[in-house]
Amino acid sequence: MDAWVEVYRPDGTSERHRIEGEQATLGRSPTAGIPLVNSEELSPEHMLLAPRPDGCWVAVAEAAIGTAKVKGKVLTAAVVPWGTEIQVGNTKLRVTDKLTPIKKGKGVGSPVMILLFVLLPLVGWMLLSDPEADFPIDPGAPPPELFDEPTACAETGDAAVTVARDAAEAGSHKAERYPFDAQDGVEAVGLYATAQACYETGGRRADSVRIRRDREALARRLEEDYHTHRLRLERALAFERFDDALPEARALNALLEHRQGDDYVTWLTLLERRLQLMMDQALRAEE
Repeated sequence: MDAWVEVYRPDGTSERHRIEGEQATLGRSPTAGIPLVNSEELSPEHMLLAPRPDGCWVAVAEAAIGTAKVKGKVLTAAVVPWGTEIQVGNTKLRVTDKLTPIKKGKGVGSPVMILLFVLLPLVGWMLLSDPEADFPIDPGAPPPELFDEPTACAETGDAAVTVARDAAEAGSHKAERYPFDAQDGVEAVGLYATAQACYETGGRRADSVRIRRDREALARRLEEDYHTHRLRLERALAFERFDDALPEARALNALLEHRQGDDYVTWLTLLERRLQLMMDQALRAEE
């Protein structure tokens, strides 16, 4: 069945995410089924959402940093009716099985429905066709490499070991923060590469091997996330599911923040802005 989560942020912005499959996690982690990477009030995987004909099963993680409430009452796990609003801090979530509210009545259709079905396609056409604001569905450039090539250690002897130790410690701290900040994960891989090279130069072979394993494991995790988000974005754009494309574009931009100026990243940034505008227009039309 089709189901969505509408997100209303404290700054006035809003977005919609499709609940894929039988269930999906929602949280701040880029790898969550519904990633809200800029929501500091959420845990990496804050809650589980499972659509049902009579409503949505919502289960909040026991270690979640923010309490979820429905009409002022704490929500831990329950089936909530479609249309229910869930408050987490200053962020409001609304679970729905309809793209737009349907109002029954006599005479012509609801002005809101007319506005949605006329204005939204027009907005989409303008965003995709206006020569001054055009962007291709195909980025026209390959995605950049996520990591830079490792470089040799600039120090030798004891100085190299000191650099390695500091880089390894900093890398470990940043690796832990990857679920909260994608760039911390990218930087951690670089720091691990520095630690590996400097331990090797300083004669600490065992430490170099240990750090290399940590670097490879983290790099593999980030590369898998990078690949997954690209595939999801391509699929969403191919089927014109722009509400699904937005979170993928946002997650990719977070991973590629250090690649500003790259043609693919320039396209991706423009794409995210256009998609956000389309979603904002759609949600305003529903109100």
